[in-house]
Amino acid sequence: MKKVFLSICLLAAALSKSQAYSVVTVQDSISTNTHWTCDKQYLLKGYVYITAGATLTIDSGVIIKGDKPTKGALIVERGAKLNAMGTVHHPIVFTSNQPAGSRSYGDWGGVILCGKSIVNWSAGQAQVEGGPRSFYGGTDPNDNSGEMHFVRIEFGGIAFSPNNEVNGLTFCGVGNGTQIDHIQVSYSGDDSYEYFGGTVNAKYLVAANGWDDDFDTDNGYSGMNQFIVGLRDPYAADQSGSKALESDSYLGGTISGTSDTLHATKCIFSNATLMGPIVNPSSTAYDAQYVAGAHIRRGSSISIVNSILAGWPCGVLIDESSSAYGSTIANISYGGMQFRNNIIAGTSTNSTPNPKDVVFVANGARSLTPTTANADTTSSGTDWSSLAGVVGPKTFIATPSFGNKTYGTVSAIQLNNPFSATNPNLCPNSTSPIVYATKNFVSWGSAVDTYDPNLPISYDTTSPATYNVPGVPPNFSTTKAVDAFFTRTNYVGAFGRTSAGNDNWMSGWCEFDPLNEPYDTICYTAPIDSSWLGVHSTPMATSQIVKVFPNPAQESATVTVDVNHSGMVKVDLLDLSGKVVTNIFHGAAAPGTQSYNFNTADIANGMYIISVMSDGKHKIIRFAVAK
Repeated sequence: MKKVFLSICLLAAALSKSQAYSVVTVQDSISTNTHWTCDKQYLLKGYVYITAGATLTIDSGVIIKGDKPTKGALIVERGAKLNAMGTVHHPIVFTSNQPAGSRSYGDWGGVILCGKSIVNWSAGQAQVEGGPRSFYGGTDPNDNSGEMHFVRIEFGGIAFSPNNEVNGLTFCGVGNGTQIDHIQVSYSGDDSYEYFGGTVNAKYLVAANGWDDDFDTDNGYSGMNQFIVGLRDPYAADQSGSKALESDSYLGGTISGTSDTLHATKCIFSNATLMGPIVNPSSTAYDAQYVAGAHIRRGSSISIVNSILAGWPCGVLIDESSSAYGSTIANISYGGMQFRNNIIAGTSTNSTPNPKDVVFVANGARSLTPTTANADTTSSGTDWSSLAGVVGPKTFIATPSFGNKTYGTVSAIQLNNPFSATNPNLCPNSTSPIVYATKNFVSWGSAVDTYDPNLPISYDTTSPATYNVPGVPPNFSTTKAVDAFFTRTNYVGAFGRTSAGNDNWMSGWCEFDPLNEPYDTICYTAPIDSSWLGVHSTPMATSQIVKVFPNPAQESATVTVDVNHSGMVKVDLLDLSGKVVTNIFHGAAAPGTQSYNFNTADIANGMYIISVMSDGKHKIIRFAVAK
């Protein structure tokens, strides 16, 4: 085995050395259909515009770097499209052009999408913040700016001045014809994601170690987002006050919020796990500029459902800003803004009163210091008597039928490894209230505390066999989560747990230590399980077996996969650099042994890798072509 391992390593090294690549410098405008391929790297210098009518297509694994001196950025203008087609094995990477170990927040400008969807600016459109020439906004909620799948954006985002910023990924009036999923924004110099109006929907978004807010929603944004992660560096926060969710509706230059609610920000976030900087609620070991898990202000009508806000100085900050911006709490009163079936955990106890699971401030006072007692808030954590005449804030989280629960510590919700800087795991443990019922229902003479996360939630109490409810159940029958866009989960937060193992959809394509990634190759390959070398093995789902025969192959071969549960299966043939040679199969599969045939007649002799994704696990076995 040692000889085989050495031979393969030498072959891989030889291939790597032989794969010289060129760096293509991109400046000014892309005005015709353009295709970026994996045999090159690309360097953005200054603002690079994809102009109306043009489409930029980027293959999986392509590495694009932003130039630091010129603050390179990629801007997709109205009528243009960006098709960034990464895969779980080969994500597309936008990163800094600085060498490993020398990258930092705001090294370059980030990615900006501009669309023709609806915004609440009085003029019906606006120019992008931060200096780009581009405008956004229009009347088409279905506008299409392209698609982005399995894309990482690292070290972008620049705050030139207050309200004059470029973010990691910015959506400006982007329509819901745009497809967005599996995006990670890391070490942004401003917000990780910001939405200026529009209707774009997105799933599987990760904000890691950003400087300002994780997700900032403004200008009447009304899209839907599901499976959302926010992770923070405890000592990296912005002077404007850092939050997981910051939401505004009306600003100077928008439709007046005093007479309008139609154009309020009405976005929805479901199945979010938003981790703050506080490990221990009694600790002060975090930047004092952290504010809240969610800061809702200036007439916003954002809704947060089926989610987790954990480890923040304040859970939810409801900010009744100046009347010129309209009323925030009025949106609670008529049901436009909802906070349902959520967990707030580990709110700081280092202030009096405590904890601050929900805080109300009037006229924007103390919006950056909500944990300081003041006349516009309560005299204790549960006493809202001082808010006589104010309808909404208490019931925003406290009404029992809303299904919200609070926990004193983050550890009480039992996530696997939520505070790791380089290897976070936000999946719940087997006895977490997210996936475990603690004496939920008493009948038939005994307490029912069993829960099967592989089965749908059922409140049927006719027998122990039918009742199936976790400690903190989600709800997809509310007016905010009923849309077909939302995947009906049986758990709150971004991750569940099945009997086959943890459902960590960040595995494989996300990178939590981009500072030290070399990025000195072509066709970026996410870290691969080396069990195909016999070095170590990451188990697949229970009883799962992958085989390929014949091996070596001449004209054709067959891959067989034992599938435990109905779901997606992806089978690829990779070369030793990790580049996809051919996609063998990608689609739904039923339980049982599945066979996938592929032709090797036109594939050169040599060593390859068969990569199989199934049941949330990744298996790789070596494969040879010898004719």
